[in-house]
Amino acid sequence: MEGKLLIVGSDFGTYDIALEAKRMGLYVITADYFPTTPTKEVSDEAWLVSTADVDEMERLCRKHGVNGVTYGASDFNMEKSRDLCRRLGLPWYSSNDYSTTVARNKSEFRKICERVGALIAEGMALREHPSQEVLNAITYPVVIKPVDKGANRGMSYCNNEDELLAAYDKALSITDADIVLCERQLHGQEWVANYVMANGEARLLYFGREFHQEGKTANLYSFINTTANGLKQYLEDVNGKVKEVFREAGFENGIAWVETMRDEDGHFYLIEPAYRYSSETSYKLYEKVNGFNTVRWMIETAMGVEHDVSDLPDDLITACKDCVGSYHLFAERNGTVDSIEGIDELTSMENVSFDLPKRPGSEIAQGLNLGLVRIYAPDIDSMIKTLKRINEVFFIKDADDKNLFIRFTGYDELRDDFNTGLRDFDML
Repeated sequence: MEGKLLIVGSDFGTYDIALEAKRMGLYVITADYFPTTPTKEVSDEAWLVSTADVDEMERLCRKHGVNGVTYGASDFNMEKSRDLCRRLGLPWYSSNDYSTTVARNKSEFRKICERVGALIAEGMALREHPSQEVLNAITYPVVIKPVDKGANRGMSYCNNEDELLAAYDKALSITDADIVLCERQLHGQEWVANYVMANGEARLLYFGREFHQEGKTANLYSFINTTANGLKQYLEDVNGKVKEVFREAGFENGIAWVETMRDEDGHFYLIEPAYRYSSETSYKLYEKVNGFNTVRWMIETAMGVEHDVSDLPDDLITACKDCVGSYHLFAERNGTVDSIEGIDELTSMENVSFDLPKRPGSEIAQGLNLGLVRIYAPDIDSMIKTLKRINEVFFIKDADDKNLFIRFTGYDELRDDFNTGLRDFDML
């Protein structure tokens, strides 16, 4: 393949995109306001320009003859890519602008779910400071969140009126919209379901369970692992509705995903969608499981290759004994990165890939994702063995020689979950 591909932003997933695009023969350009990033370092060219500055990116694309535009795990850069492609007349993943609205606006997503009958937590949109009448009608606990932010930004759990009012102000302070969502708080395990799409038809690619380290904030999912636990129920109750939601949203080509939680009442509820790479970005390693190259699929679509429904992989309908996990390195506290140890060891592991955008000198905030370490394993015991080794040799340290990220050590929970899925499909 020939041509120039612009990657908008150096987000999680873009490093894999750059490497795959170069293997395909493309000239790769990465644009963002960082002087250097791992993605820029492996690209053929780097532009020092904010991805918010679509005018400047348009000028540079015209000057340099860019033929395609893509993005990583960022809603913001997804939207800016769409704007840029519209101006340049370049291919994009959907002909319907509503797709980016739904992908970035949880209120619009709720409307579609209600229309097609997909289960979501009961809730309401607060369009102004809640009145006493509204407050009296709320049953606690609830979740307050902005409609347009991901990665738990601005989200709060509330058990009473005072907490709700404080959470409303917090969410309103960071949203770009004029409404805030108030939803019943769900309690249970959480999954992410990843899909690949062609011409509006979606196929379930992989199903991952989200785990947090015991004793740490529940919504900081330190490890996401492919699993079949819950898959049978998801396929029966949810999969078809998710595909309807995607069609209603105008998702046409590329990839999409949803987060879902199985509540204490036993039902799966949809939480939010996205029309981009999911944060764990396990797609490249997942090729070892089902043979499908998702990153290449996304690049080809951006470069104008028209995929047919017959090119899609089959829906995931059974358990797999091999698995892919993604270790999210969430900051345990505020600090500054002083050193990173164990890179050589990670590089030597053939079943491991990593994306570490932070460098010595980077200031970090508690809860920030410092990077990803992704693992392929032929079975869950091999996965746990690799994870243990990573925990032994890999450190991101501050000036006091203390590790900065939350270590995930829930090995037994990981094994029990995976084996439950195998038993569900009579494979153990």
